[in-house]
Amino acid sequence: MILVDTSILVAWLDSDHPDHQASSKALDACAANDELAVSSVSFAELAAGGRTREALEQDLQGFRKVELDFDAAFHAGRAFSQYRPRKQERLSVLPDFFIRAQAAALGVPHLTNDRRGLTLFPEVDFLFPQ
Repeated sequence: MILVDTSILVAWLDSDHPDHQASSKALDACAANDELAVSSVSFAELAAGGRTREALEQDLQGFRKVELDFDAAFHAGRAFSQYRPRKQERLSVLPDFFIRAQAAALGVPHLTNDRRGLTLFPEVDFLFPQ
């Protein structure tokens, strides 16, 4: 299983997004090798972006749905409390840490476009679009 980040989903769903092509290719390549999964956190982030529940269910029908559990939530909170962005970096948000902590707790790779705070999750195999 590969846990797909919201950053990939947003680009994939929006054909005008600058990362649409790369994200679509990365999803195709990953799907050819393993099952794709989406976090309940990504579901919430996409809903906050204005998508209806019906649209989200339709868009994500080929993905396994993974709920955030207490172990992952604790790991995310601890990592977030240690996060200190460099001056040129924008602040990462807590949902990014929830999803990465889920990948860590599940022991699965994480496909993302976001390279912030990766060192806080050394146990995660991060995958990036080419």
